[in-house]
Amino acid sequence: MGKKYLGRVSHLIQRKVTELLVRESQDERLSRVTITGVSVNRDTTRAEIYYSIIGTPDEVSEVQAALDGAAGWLRNELAPTLRLRNIPHLVFVYDPSLEYGERIDSILDQWHKEEETHDVHPESTTSSGSTPTEE
Repeated sequence: MGKKYLGRVSHLIQRKVTELLVRESQDERLSRVTITGVSVNRDTTRAEIYYSIIGTPDEVSEVQAALDGAAGWLRNELAPTLRLRNIPHLVFVYDPSLEYGERIDSILDQWHKEEETHDVHPESTTSSGSTPTEE
């Protein structure tokens, strides 16, 4: 299959799985999941669905188990939408990118707070650290 076709199938799976998890899933753990990407193999028999969730490692494990359990239901719900010869087997893969982003944000917030507590006024010092003199 061509890259353009596989891209369209991946995008369609991502959109539909997100919709199903948010609107039709009865499991509250799944409503907090963010689908970050989908990768479909060349013959469309397997789709790796990358997801992210902000939570503890235990919560991530619970969500992984819930997604693995819901894979069959999601696959059946995708079939009428995809209309492919092969409905892909859904494999869920944890993507830690949102967690990393949140960690970076908290580090930056902490850095800004520390900077505000110090009495440093960068506009009153030169690059050598001395105060500027008027000429």
